[in-house]
Amino acid sequence: MTRTFILALFLTAPLAPSSSAQLFPTPKPRPAAPTEPTADALQEAESLLEKQQYSQAEGKLEALTARQAKNPQFWFDLGFAQSHQGKTPEAIEAYRKAVALAPDWFEANLNLGVELARSGNSAAAEPVLKHAVELKPTSGGQRKLASAWLALADASQFSDPKSSVAAYDKAAELGEVDPELAARAAMALVRAGDVAGAEQRLKKAAAAGSPTAVRQLVVLLSGQKRYVEAAEWMKKQNLDDPKSLYQLALLLKDAGETEQAISILEKLRATPAGSETGRELASLYLDRKEYDKAANILQELAEAHPGDAGLRWDLGSARLYQRKYPDAEKEMFEALKMDPQIVQKLEGDYWELAYAAQQNKHYELAIRVLDMRAQRLPETPATYWIRAVSYDSLGAVKPAAANYRLFLAADGGKSPDQEFQARHRLKAIEPQR
Repeated sequence: MTRTFILALFLTAPLAPSSSAQLFPTPKPRPAAPTEPTADALQEAESLLEKQQYSQAEGKLEALTARQAKNPQFWFDLGFAQSHQGKTPEAIEAYRKAVALAPDWFEANLNLGVELARSGNSAAAEPVLKHAVELKPTSGGQRKLASAWLALADASQFSDPKSSVAAYDKAAELGEVDPELAARAAMALVRAGDVAGAEQRLKKAAAAGSPTAVRQLVVLLSGQKRYVEAAEWMKKQNLDDPKSLYQLALLLKDAGETEQAISILEKLRATPAGSETGRELASLYLDRKEYDKAANILQELAEAHPGDAGLRWDLGSARLYQRKYPDAEKEMFEALKMDPQIVQKLEGDYWELAYAAQQNKHYELAIRVLDMRAQRLPETPATYWIRAVSYDSLGAVKPAAANYRLFLAADGGKSPDQEFQARHRLKAIEPQR
């Protein structure tokens, strides 16, 4: 039932291209528009763009294609209109034509790079953006240049994480102080293998008030099993959010702070957002040997999700610890019928069905379950004991004696009562020895 945070989120989660990098068409520099009616039509289209009437602007621009095909501003405006309608392939093609006609136009290069990155083609975006950061913006100065560096950082975060970090730093240097940039750079540092450097940046950004940095720091620390520290940072989040509270509970559980984790999960369970907390709460109750509480929750969940074999098995396990062996066997056997692979998913837990069956005097079933388990997992003192008692109860002396001896060899004094019984039974069934 345990869920853990995964450090791999740092390595696989792409960042969306920065919206700040998408510029509005600018009047300069651009070649002088022809002194003919088409110039007025182009200005009308740009007026529509200013009003965010992108579809109308695109229609007016497309009517000018034949006469404006050599004008980079025309292609820039067309790409801009198409981009804002989600027509990414068309916008890329238009921006490419603008760049081909005006190779050193900052805004055209920037928008082409951003659009390529947005389309998922970061490899094509990187060289375009590397050229853009070498150019001078028409307007906006360092703020616009910072947006180009940020777009380059985002585009290169997987292919060249070290360069991505440098680009984030440059964007932060040129733009306004933004702790979120430090958080983004930290993700690139993790990909570059500098986890310590990433942690340092995240702590600084988190202390400066970056919610993103706090979340990423929690992931980073959890991935190193530093659950206590992760929980402390998690507490700095907005804990009015049920998801954050749930994550905090899981961290506290992993940190061994069981009482705090239970307290949070109990409060969440009483809210409409608490429907997913039941399994974890039941697991914690089982850990604390509060079997009645665990069974009540699992019974409720099993009734709400009748097709969930895992819940039925967990309920059977709880019944087992309540010593309600008939109910335990019933629930676990039903789980097995629902999903024959459940025993493989549960790894070593399914000896419990064998124990319940043995307690219910269903000795053949107990032995079959243990034999099935032995095909995948090593024997334990518990499995030797259950098998020995089951064979003994069936009158199968030789396998019973063999398993009693295996139990004694494996247990090593951990279960003195059972060891006494095993020796007593060996004397009874093997008097000649």
